[in-house]
Amino acid sequence: MGKSIWETAVNQYKQQRRWAWGSENIPYIIFGFLKNKKVPLKKKLYFTAVQIEGFWSWATSAIIIMVLGWLPIMLGGEQFSSTILSYNLPHITSNLMILAMIGLVTSAAISNLLLPPPPKNFRKWKHIFLILEWILIPITVNVFGVIPSLDAQTRLLFGKYMSFWVTPKTMLPPPKNFIN
Repeated sequence: MGKSIWETAVNQYKQQRRWAWGSENIPYIIFGFLKNKKVPLKKKLYFTAVQIEGFWSWATSAIIIMVLGWLPIMLGGEQFSSTILSYNLPHITSNLMILAMIGLVTSAAISNLLLPPPPKNFRKWKHIFLILEWILIPITVNVFGVIPSLDAQTRLLFGKYMSFWVTPKTMLPPPKNFIN
């Protein structure tokens, strides 16, 4: 946490970017696997693929989901636009997004059910922020996931070294009902 909401957001962005910079570990893992003859090839391939897919999907999955429905229609031209798939694609992606939204709402409901009961001095209007957190997930995933990851991986691609950034820590005062 920073001293303000803006400072906290900037710190979170920088932290995510630092973690995404970890994609430089992929060549290190592959090099280590090439030298180690004790690990079976199948296991080497599996763990290498998991690492590559993890960093790749971190940077691209939300973008792909965002453009999935209209991109084929725009890029397919007139020949694609006259197909049945072109006609049905918006309906198919709409249904997929509805299923994803059902999953998101279900996760939000389960998350709220698992929360401990609020303290007595917890105001009812603060529940709005809990709901707002879930509503803003499509935005926060992009701002604090995709963009920092693309930033870090683009810097890595062009050899722009990122120095190690230590996230500043801010001590918050303990709550009023805090017991030592």
